[in-house]
Amino acid sequence: MKKLALLVLLILLVISLVPTIHAQQNLYVHVVDADGRPRGNVEVRVIREGFSRIFITNSTGHAVFVDLTSGTYTVEAIIRDVVVAQKVVEFPRESTVDLVLAISSLDVIVRDTKGNPVQGITVRIRDSGGRVSLSEATDDLGSVAFADLPYSSLEGIGNYTAEAFVDGISVAMSQFSVPQQTLVNLSAKLVNLNVTVTNMEGKRVQQVDVTIRSGNFSRSLTGAEGFVSFQNIPSSDLLPTNSYTIEVTRTVLTTPITIYKENRSVPHDMALDLIANLGTLKLKVVDEDGKPIEGMSVMISHGLLANFTVLETGADGIATLFNAPFSTPPSNAGDYTLMLFRGKSYVGKLVTKMMSALVEETFVMKLSRTVLVITDYGGTPLAGVSLKAKDVISGAEYEGTTEDDGSAELRILPGPHEVVFSYMGRTVRSSIMNLDEGTIDVRLSSVNYPVTVSIVDSLGTSIGGLKLQMSFDGKNVFDDVVDREGVKLTLPYPGELVVSVFMEGSLLQKRVFSLTGPEELRIRMSDKVNIGGLLVDAAPIVQALTLAALVASLLGLSYVVFSWLRGKTRKEA
Repeated sequence: MKKLALLVLLILLVISLVPTIHAQQNLYVHVVDADGRPRGNVEVRVIREGFSRIFITNSTGHAVFVDLTSGTYTVEAIIRDVVVAQKVVEFPRESTVDLVLAISSLDVIVRDTKGNPVQGITVRIRDSGGRVSLSEATDDLGSVAFADLPYSSLEGIGNYTAEAFVDGISVAMSQFSVPQQTLVNLSAKLVNLNVTVTNMEGKRVQQVDVTIRSGNFSRSLTGAEGFVSFQNIPSSDLLPTNSYTIEVTRTVLTTPITIYKENRSVPHDMALDLIANLGTLKLKVVDEDGKPIEGMSVMISHGLLANFTVLETGADGIATLFNAPFSTPPSNAGDYTLMLFRGKSYVGKLVTKMMSALVEETFVMKLSRTVLVITDYGGTPLAGVSLKAKDVISGAEYEGTTEDDGSAELRILPGPHEVVFSYMGRTVRSSIMNLDEGTIDVRLSSVNYPVTVSIVDSLGTSIGGLKLQMSFDGKNVFDDVVDREGVKLTLPYPGELVVSVFMEGSLLQKRVFSLTGPEELRIRMSDKVNIGGLLVDAAPIVQALTLAALVASLLGLSYVVFSWLRGKTRKEA
């Protein structure tokens, strides 16, 4: 009996353990793609009522669910949040499951209307159910690859749409199904636009910025030589407005100024020649006689920029501003103010508008009446003095001659002038003078100026009784005997005075002096001495005086020695 009871207990124990053994079995899932290649990193899920568990496949495509209890399970593979493989199993009767993923890869190639690949364009893939949405940019071959697209036949997927975008604008689109189609060719309606910007004279405008925009689409390029090329932009047929707004600006200093703005349709490749609202502004500066004035500074401002440039008039008196923006739209530069200066002195201003390809203005400068009153060294009015005044700034020259009252009138532009005074055919003075309206007194110290000539001996004592012959500018002006006071001359202009000194018909000395004004000339007879009114040679007298000085020195020395000896003798005694 004991053995029978023990056997029954053992059988009951085995029966009770059978469900437990079944509960500890594992479910093995193997995931492959449509070509039978294992797929790792795929989310696998097992589901039954009130139960769900997830496992990610390893590199061999396997997923293991351990310790599942017996029952009916749904096994799913999920990619991009879409169930791409599914199978119902009775566990543990089915402990191994093979799932084939309903996914495929897709290549999209984008070409323009000429068949050239388009690089850097955005391609977006979407399914009709809105479950899948992917975006990538094309490479240099115009290609982009999309992997793991769920089949169109899957629930909630349906057909796909491939669409190419440029800055949010759709330029190409195609519908297809997966896996029936693995390559999609998109023909993008993209165009090229070449823009050349010229001014009103047909000359290219340097350093322009060209912007094209429509809605959210906008592109900008800089053309150093007035030319830009926009590549692969959407045809205007695709734009909401069916046109582009083309705006051209030119930066002066730091201010961009619009010089062209217009809406243009660009349905295909185009080359546009845009004529910007830029003209030429010429200012001619003349005096009251119609003579051009060179070297005038012209400071230019307009409504957008103050004092943005300074020009200078040339030999024709003209200052030219090229590529001046119009006063009217689109530039809206407003009035142009032209301020004129001579050196640092303000002269006047002129206000004008820029409304056409060429605007020419003339500014007439009023001449000042300058009266120069010329006197000689002694203050006597000088007639016949020729004046030449050269404008330091413009180089213009004016001439005049003094009347009997010493006056000469010049009608000149105010400012610094180099004035040259000529008298009796010789230049007597040249200096820079600031000439303006009014009278200017000028004293010519080098005209009719006094010159005193006297003779002294070697000791500096005045000598009379000698004959002087003097010539000035090749003409004799004195030939006579002079007293101790010398002789006074009045010379008309700067020049050379030649003085010859004679005694008893013999030439003692000849001197040449270059004179430009008053002088006191002393001619020294270095080898003569005046003694009692007689002029004698200085050499014997010098010798006698030297001998006398020597004798005196010896006598003085003898006295000193004698005195010393006598004093010594007294001390010894």
